[in-house]
Amino acid sequence: MKKFILLTVAAIAALLLSQNLLRHNQRHLKDMTKVRLVTWNVPPASLPKERQIWDETVRRFEDSHSDVVVEGYEREYRPEEFIAVMAGGKGPDLVKVWAGAIPTLVSKGFLASLNPYLDKWDQKYFIDPVYWESVKVGDGVYGVPADTNFLFLLYRKDLFQKAGLNPEGPPANWVELVDAAKVLTRRSQGVYGLGLVPKTWYFQDFVWQAGGEMVRTDADGKATAAFAEPPAVQALQFWKDLRWKYDVLQPNPLMRETELLHLFALGKVAMIFGTSDQIPALVNRYGLDPNVFGIAPLPAGPARSAAHLGGQVYVLNASDDAAHRQAAWDFVQFEMSPGNQLWKWQRMQELRMVIVPGEFSAAAKIENLPGFQMVQNVMQTAKIEPHVSGWPQVRDLLDSVPLQQVILDPTADPGSLLLSYAKEADRRFLSPAPEAKRK
Repeated sequence: MKKFILLTVAAIAALLLSQNLLRHNQRHLKDMTKVRLVTWNVPPASLPKERQIWDETVRRFEDSHSDVVVEGYEREYRPEEFIAVMAGGKGPDLVKVWAGAIPTLVSKGFLASLNPYLDKWDQKYFIDPVYWESVKVGDGVYGVPADTNFLFLLYRKDLFQKAGLNPEGPPANWVELVDAAKVLTRRSQGVYGLGLVPKTWYFQDFVWQAGGEMVRTDADGKATAAFAEPPAVQALQFWKDLRWKYDVLQPNPLMRETELLHLFALGKVAMIFGTSDQIPALVNRYGLDPNVFGIAPLPAGPARSAAHLGGQVYVLNASDDAAHRQAAWDFVQFEMSPGNQLWKWQRMQELRMVIVPGEFSAAAKIENLPGFQMVQNVMQTAKIEPHVSGWPQVRDLLDSVPLQQVILDPTADPGSLLLSYAKEADRRFLSPAPEAKRK
């Protein structure tokens, strides 16, 4: 009897196991018929709310696209790593990259042209033309602007009030920036009026505000450095004056953005130039009350106002087959659709997340959403980084010496520095000789 019971139990267990295996195999076979969409830029587990938004977005997409399975990875675009992965034929189907990388990635044949998809996408007209400038190479469009990221002035309202300044009246031009920074600087208390990182990312805005350009392109498409012209020299002289004449900058002029942001959060720096993706860190990582700091347009220069427009763009893998490209494009359409953007806005409110413009699609009319009045006019003065091959290398070249030199050396001459490095930029990166190109 006992033996019979044991055999019966074994038979039932075997039957259940075979049924489970059958269901597993059926699911496996079903999944094999689906397109596996590999994508990067998945929010890390260390950002649980952002990750929850991502996971829910993927589930909603897969529910409406039953032939696609999304396989996401916590990997961000890093130029050298990405180029190596793509060259090895193991790149993602869909990824967001820095807009300035488009010319280089296109020249290497990594990116698929999006013209066939955009011809049928009505939502492209919702995206401001200045964004499209950053993703074009010749007649081809190789990326879709994914978010709205721009440079602005972050300032501590509480420090303004303590210094007798209007917390609702941030500086509107260079003169007011200097005046406010001098009042806010209290070195005996370890408080500094302005934080500045000597990088081209910030410097180019000052050049534009002075009426200049970083690079000029002639009718034949030849690019030459323009940052030795008088407006750029004026901008770099202004940086030098902030350090040596007005003495309003933080003590360590070469600190990283993360370190400067920390000082701002501690109330040791009253004003910095920031981007929207830094705001969640101020609130979530440093616990800063959003009512303590303000966001304002960049102060205008002697010639004009200018806002540096940046952000990430979606790109598709040129080596993919038609099915994977279509799946990637379907995800872009879904993620950037008005319905999904509205859902995201509502979901972020429900999760009590910090909501900033950079979280949303470039196609979304974010200026119509509560709390974004500040960006209503940003597109009127928005500019993008030079869209030429070799610009990333030129940017690194400027970062390495001349921009740091005027901050470190009171005897440095802005005009001579910029002229020297403009010539080097032309020779090595923008208009190299044929033998240099072969090297």
